[in-house]
Amino acid sequence: MKNIRNIISLLIITGVAFLSCDDSTIELDPIGDTEAGFFQTEEQMTQAVLGTYQKLTFFYTFRGGPNNFLQAIWQLPGDDLTTEANHPHEFFSGLNGNNGQLNAFYRFSYQLIARANTLMQKIEENGSIAYENQPELMDYHRGEVLFLRAWMYFKLWNTYGTAPLVRERIVALENAFPPNSQGTELLDQAILDLEEAAQILPEAWGDANKGRVTRNSALGLRGKALVFRGTVTGSSADFTSAIQDFDAISGVSLTSNYGDNFNTAMENNEESLFEFQANNQAGINNVFLDNDSFAVVGDIGAYYGHFVRRPTWVGNTVYSATSTLMDEFEPGDPRINYIFDPEPGLVTNVVKYIKDGNWTNNPGGANGSSRNNPRILRYADILLLKAEATVRSGGNLSEAVALLNQIRERARMSAENEMSAVPSDYTLTGETESTVLEWIFKERRMELACEEGHRWYDLRRRHLAGEIDLKTWDFDSKRIDLEFEDFHVNFPLPEIEVIENENMNQNAGY
Repeated sequence: MKNIRNIISLLIITGVAFLSCDDSTIELDPIGDTEAGFFQTEEQMTQAVLGTYQKLTFFYTFRGGPNNFLQAIWQLPGDDLTTEANHPHEFFSGLNGNNGQLNAFYRFSYQLIARANTLMQKIEENGSIAYENQPELMDYHRGEVLFLRAWMYFKLWNTYGTAPLVRERIVALENAFPPNSQGTELLDQAILDLEEAAQILPEAWGDANKGRVTRNSALGLRGKALVFRGTVTGSSADFTSAIQDFDAISGVSLTSNYGDNFNTAMENNEESLFEFQANNQAGINNVFLDNDSFAVVGDIGAYYGHFVRRPTWVGNTVYSATSTLMDEFEPGDPRINYIFDPEPGLVTNVVKYIKDGNWTNNPGGANGSSRNNPRILRYADILLLKAEATVRSGGNLSEAVALLNQIRERARMSAENEMSAVPSDYTLTGETESTVLEWIFKERRMELACEEGHRWYDLRRRHLAGEIDLKTWDFDSKRIDLEFEDFHVNFPLPEIEVIENENMNQNAGY
């Protein structure tokens, strides 16, 4: 996966523009591939699968300006990170349907979904001839794009709450205007997709394909989606099913050192379930590319410049760890040195993916892009979710606390010299379910700090469930104009989509 450079586009498989239609040109063969001639071999089907993975780059790369990169959507709304910059995801009251980052996120999400749906259609149509040599690849490929589509629906639900469900390739105009989903339908579809994916994905890939999703990936993400759905619906059955999925995961474990999860030399390790496969910038790299044509290659690095002010002209667009996040940790917790810069008072105080030698591209390239993979789903997240599901389903509190203590033990073992004394294990002395649940969310905040929007997604679902009230929450923001209202749990849909699609409604409050 790390060596992929030029990937085909599934949405624009090259047509040909004819200069004229006289007898000398009308019989010419098209230049390059056309849809009619593609999707015929295992190699072409593999290219199409990798083309679906390739769309992930649009969510993680530098997009040419401080208000363009999409990480703001899931990193800034919570209370882990803050910025002085004019990001409405930080202070909420400035959000509207014309927000460029939200609109790009929506567009790229449905481009990825379209790629997945196209490939599933072609597998159905051509699978019997395309997979003659390796018939097992047909299931593997379907499982991969089902996983990626499900991940996209999971992100869409956590961003907008409601967005269209597109289960099949759109080839007719009458199907081009789907309505909003309702309730948890986006999560429902993700859970269904992942159930099938877990049945057909391989247990593992060879070294040449390391980083492609596996059965464990599908089980982990499905369990996570079930916990999220159960939180807002109160369904105990969802928590029970999530535990079953988590228990079915095999062959993975926590790394011996916490920092191994953010070191470029330790990518796709034993704790990893899903990573964006970042790479060095290509020679024909174009950071401004935001469409679905690949005449030039979009940026394939992971952007971390918002932690270090790269490029320098981004000014105050720096994401800093909040004091409330840093205060969660006990002094001496070894995770502190892997997450934060120890020098007090720094604005650029987050080093999780850029500590020491983790920077690549000297260091991070002019735009702050790196080939260090963002870890999207890792086993520590799964153990914490399992602990939560155990508590919420009325299970044994001692079992939940034991899972928490696995995370804390690994933290103690991650000290640079000898084993640390903190964080010490939790010990039950008559605590209630609600107390243990708060322990879990505190541990999730520390263990998963500044990664993948875990904190915002946790706060959002708990607010939807009525467990917390974000209107009175201390976001510890640098912005004095922060103003959270109930409707901000769902960000605005692109206004242009709402205007052009008569079947679609804007989220309440926008």
